[in-house]
Amino acid sequence: AYEIKDLNTKVEVMGLIQCAHDDAWMPPINPQDYLLTDQNEWGAVFQVANSSIKKANLAGYFVYKNDSRINMPPGQAAPPGDNADIYTVGARINGMLDDHWGYWLEGAYQFGEKADPKIQYPEPTAGSLDYRDLAAYGFNSRVSYLFKDNYNNKLDLSFELLSGDDPGSGNDEMFDSLWGRWPRWSEIGLYSYAAETRIGQQANLIRLGPTWTVNPTKPMTFSASYYALFAMEGIATRGAASLFAGNADLPDGGRFRGHFASVMLEYKFSPHMKGHLWGELLFPGNYYANHEMISFLRAQIEFTF
Repeated sequence: AYEIKDLNTKVEVMGLIQCAHDDAWMPPINPQDYLLTDQNEWGAVFQVANSSIKKANLAGYFVYKNDSRINMPPGQAAPPGDNADIYTVGARINGMLDDHWGYWLEGAYQFGEKADPKIQYPEPTAGSLDYRDLAAYGFNSRVSYLFKDNYNNKLDLSFELLSGDDPGSGNDEMFDSLWGRWPRWSEIGLYSYAAETRIGQQANLIRLGPTWTVNPTKPMTFSASYYALFAMEGIATRGAASLFAGNADLPDGGRFRGHFASVMLEYKFSPHMKGHLWGELLFPGNYYANHEMISFLRAQIEFTF
């Protein structure tokens, strides 16, 4: 990182090397040949951020990611990794318009090529090992209102869009979340993609809804969210077709992923101990073949030294 203080500008360069096998760098104490990722990954990030205007902090970035499928010993199935060269260019702007109103806008475009073995449409394994040109995009935004009251009440309205793969083209339009496969807004959302792409690889998504956050007491934070979820493409080109109404050609096939609701209660017991209670509900829509409610609940205590 290099900071140009006179221009309120920060330049950052990052490099990543992530090997799939756990013994790539050092031998583990108990070798089991566990896989750390779906494929070997190399990458680089270049970002320039400027904060000269407090109401409009600006940042632009370029991300390169190389994926390389791995070979497994005889008798062991290879993970659903891919071969890919992915180039992502993006920009964001955020800030506080006044004491109460804040915003965050970010967009990115991806190009390059990818060979994804999970391609299942129009026929299973059809062209799954062939490279396809990548042309994908993503957009994320949030508008916030801070009440500035004794309980720090805050309301957020979020809108997110991640492109899906168009089954009618010969290219790959599915947005690749790169190293962002973690529960940004949902645990259910993280694992519900396991059958459609891979765990946490969210794409083909439109998310819209509010979040309310409040501090009933100083060490306690409560938040509640609701999102309406949609799919940009009605057909999931990856994964098992029987799980998705559009792929199964059912009468109610559509693009509505469902209603999502979550609540979280966080409490900081001391400078070294905190915990949370996190609950979620997903009511699947006509994008899925199964419409049974999905629930998630977790209690966690965390110690920091």
